[in-house]
Amino acid sequence: MPALVDIATGKTPAAASDLQQIIDLLTGRRDAPVSIINNSAVSPTLTLKNSAPGGDLVVMYAADGTTVLFAVGQDGVVVSRTGGAAETPLTQLGPASGQAAEGTHVHGAGGYTGTGAVTLEALYDGTWVVTAVNYGSGGSFGANVLFVFCTAGVTVTLPSAATTKRPITVVAITGSTTVASAAGSVIGGSVNTTTGAVMNGTVSPGDSITYKSDGTSWRAV
Repeated sequence: MPALVDIATGKTPAAASDLQQIIDLLTGRRDAPVSIINNSAVSPTLTLKNSAPGGDLVVMYAADGTTVLFAVGQDGVVVSRTGGAAETPLTQLGPASGQAAEGTHVHGAGGYTGTGAVTLEALYDGTWVVTAVNYGSGGSFGANVLFVFCTAGVTVTLPSAATTKRPITVVAITGSTTVASAAGSVIGGSVNTTTGAVMNGTVSPGDSITYKSDGTSWRAV
């Protein structure tokens, strides 16, 4: 890799080869590394301007000489993420084209979609069930359910305590509700108004009890 040759101080006139090395470098006929060093804290290291409407300022190509990896022009910047054709980077959040999606997101085989801004109402949408029959047995407990409102004396089977991280509230509107678990014990419940004892896994009519897994058991909190 031939480096550029210094021109001796006082050499007048410069030889043709002195100028040719610069021409060769700028036209790709001389593989010499170039470093531009600026020690000024005020002046920019490099200033470029293209006043032509729509003109490019900087264009960098891949080895094939045609694939644009990076370009700066009056319309902005495009850059290649993986070595392919350059594209406009996403620098803003929002629902419009050319913006990174904000809000809740869905990832899956069909790709990625944004569903707009997140609100508290949207977060709690579909997080409860109202039931007059037994609920949750056989792995049927809803993945998004946080509240179970029981309108009869039923059994609510919580999902596995080993794999469930969210708290779940059981509300006994009518009748006494029995709380069981697909895996793990249930600790805590309503208080027996006669004996004062805590009735594990029982929610008395009118009571609401929130259970949270400790990784092994469901505990009233």
